[in-house]
Amino acid sequence: MLVKSKDGSIRALHGRIGDYIFRTFKSGKISATYAPHLHREMIESSSSHHREQMKKLNLIIVKE
Repeated sequence: MLVKSKDGSIRALHGRIGDYIFRTFKSGKISATYAPHLHREMIESSSSHHREQMKKLNLIIVKE
């Protein structure tokens, strides 16, 4: 999924935060991949779950 900062304060994000791995491309787009730690099961692609987690990080989902 592609995400962006709600207030524009985050322009680049790399690495793992919680159960997500973030990567910023040269174009400035930030991708978030759901990749839980090994001891957790993967949650099915629940839009509400992902939106809730991104809200905690002050990010919004642009494209799923």
